[in-house]
Amino acid sequence: MFRTRTRSHLEASHPELTLNEARVLLHTARHPGITQKDVIERSHTDKAQMTRILSSLEMQGWLTRTPSTTDKRVRHLHLSPAGQQLVAQLQAVQQQVANELLGDWPEALRMQLLQTLQSAAHGTPPSN
Repeated sequence: MFRTRTRSHLEASHPELTLNEARVLLHTARHPGITQKDVIERSHTDKAQMTRILSSLEMQGWLTRTPSTTDKRVRHLHLSPAGQQLVAQLQAVQQQVANELLGDWPEALRMQLLQTLQSAAHGTPPSN
């Protein structure tokens, strides 16, 4: 439900942005300077598709790819100022959808869910 509602909000506010592009922007915001190779590995997307996504984000002015100072084959990803603004909007949409879905839940249960999801994302068992 979260993904469906987020996609719906995203399509209404930014029809030019795909869900995969939004994911890349959000991931880059959490990991500034991440390499293009790392994004490909973490996304489980093939190299050609990710290259198209990154090129699109760069052409739209939301992302920059800069060569590494130590290895010119490596590209580091950073959000542009416009990309930072867009990510702030995307994060607000995520928060809005989470509030819609979990607004009636007690705060303790919301925190427990968040901790469980974070543990799952990191591959560690939740702490009791």
